Amino acid sequence: MWFNAAMHLKRGLYRDEEHVILPAIQQIELAYDVLLKLPTSDSASFYPTAAHQEAAENNDYDASCRQLFLDCYNWFKFFFYTNVFKTAKLTEGLIQSYNSQNYLAWVVLARSSLEYSAVFYYFLKKLNSFRLSGPAFAASQLQAFDSLMVQYAHGTRFNWQDLMSGSIEPLTKSFAKDESRPQAVNVLTAIQKLRDRDQRFKDVEIAYSMLSDFVHPNMASHAVVVEMPQARRSMHECVMSLNPGSERGEFLMVITLPWVATALGNFIELLPELGKVLGAWQDLIDRGERITIDFKA
Repeated sequence: MWFNAAMHLKRGLYRDEEHVILPAIQQIELAYDVLLKLPTSDSASFYPTAAHQEAAENNDYDASCRQLFLDCYNWFKFFFYTNVFKTAKLTEGLIQSYNSQNYLAWVVLARSSLEYSAVFYYFLKKLNSFRLSGPAFAASQLQAFDSLMVQYAHGTRFNWQDLMSGSIEPLTKSFAKDESRPQAVNVLTAIQKLRDRDQRFKDVEIAYSMLSDFVHPNMASHAVVVEMPQARRSMHECVMSLNPGSERGEFLMVITLPWVATALGNFIELLPELGKVLGAWQDLIDRGERITIDFKA
């Protein structure tokens, strides 16, 4: 099953499009077209904790190796596809909001594009620090990778446990997460890591702060429903509008589009690194190669 036909961003909405706007929207379309080529579904299966305990108690080395390897392989798939699918839906939303000139939706999603890109880079950088080429693995590296993916999958700052169990009274007392559950990565930490990647991202913290002011009900957010000021008159007239004109849109796009394009471009650039490792593990399985795990390393 595959994505539907590509959605592209409208041309001719703003003046002088070719200088800043056109290069950025072309990069966004390129990123989306890459995502369109990927499958739209997959599955991941994990051994229950009891199965791991049983293998350990029985000193069943082969079962322990198989379970740990396959769990990690499925974590690779989970990490790969959840990032791909979320980025695809995010990009789809960006294109729709751009084409409909829904500026509030655009700036909200623009900030999200930086967050998703930065967090993806944060986890991928940590993942690449492990020696996971195989077919011989160190158990400590696989276990560290497993822990990292548990943080990725279950990291949160909210008390989901009480909400999902219907325990309303404990939830009203504390909506912070249970301390036993993984803490979500701080987005600002991920943004700072992305800043240090190379010169392209040296100002990413500034961009993120600017986009955050649009997302919050602060000064910048008002701009998405206010016309651009006209020529000076005796009185300063502020024209509020459900659909402010193209001059407002042009201002918003000039300052946000390049960062959206950079964020999505970063994701697409990094994706083959993850795909290469996932493919290598799939090859190990397909070839039936003997996989060994050193539980002393």
